[in-house]
Amino acid sequence: MEKKIGKPATKAKNKYNAQNYDNIRLVVPKGRKSVISAIAEATGESLNGFIGKAIDERMKMRGLLNAKTYTIVAGINGTGKSSFTGAMKSINTFLGVVVDVDKIVAFNQVFPIEGEKMTHRFVQECLDEGIGFSQETTLSGNRTEATAVKAKALGYFVRLYYIGLDTPEECLKRISNRALRGGPAIGEVDVHRRFSERWKSLLRVLPLCDEAFFFDNDNGFVEVAEYTDGALEVKGDYHPHWVLELAAYWKRYGK
Repeated sequence: MEKKIGKPATKAKNKYNAQNYDNIRLVVPKGRKSVISAIAEATGESLNGFIGKAIDERMKMRGLLNAKTYTIVAGINGTGKSSFTGAMKSINTFLGVVVDVDKIVAFNQVFPIEGEKMTHRFVQECLDEGIGFSQETTLSGNRTEATAVKAKALGYFVRLYYIGLDTPEECLKRISNRALRGGPAIGEVDVHRRFSERWKSLLRVLPLCDEAFFFDNDNGFVEVAEYTDGALEVKGDYHPHWVLELAAYWKRYGK
């Protein structure tokens, strides 16, 4: 077989690289590059290979690689999922790679529909690499259920945090306040629909979870129920209406 040389070979190589690799621009202090290059050469590695391994080692130290946990932060719009995620990160609760579709849309400057596709591909990459990751979701549709099924098949530990409020009006009030600060506005019809379907949506996913924790957010996050070994148990002395409703729904329809 004739060996490709010159421009055709370069084009083929560039095409292969574009299909299989991403570029990351790394900036280091002046003079640092030569030091890193020398160390890489001494270890018998290319500069790119040395930096790539250093990144992997750092990710392993932070528990972002080979920690096969899929964390779901769920609740309808306005319940405070993003605030909860931030609180969990601040106390170093393991969330893995936080997959945030809004940030993916903003960073890549794409339309939401394209952002959803990019998010789906990113989740699949995490699953393929065995990387722990987390997502916020309203549980509408079947995407979270499908991801949990894949994760379980690949040996992931599936954990769910569910954030609740008693009324859709409270959710809408919080959405309105958030929109005034530049946050996303959600249609009233969508909020009412998701609120009315919330237990049906939850029960599609809950049996796939190894554990789940339920928090009320009427006045700060208060744990009100827990799900382990297939059993849902209401906890503590504070029992908002929604968690009692959930417990009754689970008793009647839960698997």
